[in-house]
Amino acid sequence: MTRWLTFALLFAAPPLVAQQDSLMREAVRLATEGQSDSARAIVESQLNRSSPSDASYSELLFTAGMVSDTARVAAQYFRRVSIEYSRSPWADRALLRLAQLAFAAGDLEDVRRYTGRIILDYPLSPVRGQAAFWAGRAEFDLDDPVAACRHMDDAERNTADNIELANQVAFYLQRCTSVLAAGAGRADSASADEGNRGAVTVYAVQVAAVSSAAAADQAMRALGAAGHPARVFKDADGLLKIRVGRFRRRQDAEALVPELRRVIGGNPFVVEERR
Repeated sequence: MTRWLTFALLFAAPPLVAQQDSLMREAVRLATEGQSDSARAIVESQLNRSSPSDASYSELLFTAGMVSDTARVAAQYFRRVSIEYSRSPWADRALLRLAQLAFAAGDLEDVRRYTGRIILDYPLSPVRGQAAFWAGRAEFDLDDPVAACRHMDDAERNTADNIELANQVAFYLQRCTSVLAAGAGRADSASADEGNRGAVTVYAVQVAAVSSAAAADQAMRALGAAGHPARVFKDADGLLKIRVGRFRRRQDAEALVPELRRVIGGNPFVVEERR
């Protein structure tokens, strides 16, 4: 079994696999037992028989990522799920896999990006606890213990049904007692201010609206390489909207427009978002 496949199946938590239909569970089982060629044959056969418009297509893509023989191919499948099927039950799970792949590769900023999308865009996700855990580990490695401990605290509150993960979180939380205590006053004050304001308007820069996952991925890679992590979502018009930043002040977003135009071209513009 390849190093990537061993890593992927090691973190194939039961809640993720349990939601797959019997044929996809069989593919994952075969891969787990070292029969990865047979597993991929099953998934590829189903993909060839299915249409991208089928309700089960996102699940097929996700499983294809799970049984892929390389991390690069797996990431391609998971990105397709997260971008093309962002409203499917598999989108948040695909983002989690991308975060785990990024962590294994040492791409800690990508871990931040993928876990941040889960926490912000899928706040009720059943994998939120896992996302917070990996976000916390990344922040520890990035030498930001305050952010790391806040994520671990979030993970602890969202791991009730995953004893193994809860134990891992507890291990890291041992490092957090003094950190969380020091930040508690500031966090409480910020929460109170947020509550007084109610829903908050933030400003982002939309840099592109494209129709294909490949084009979206290319734009996000260019932005990331230039130090501007981006996020993408599929709008009601079917286009993939790529945006950068969440600013409290409109002028801060506007100040970023010329730089993003230099990086990616086109006509970036400021949009409002509600949080």
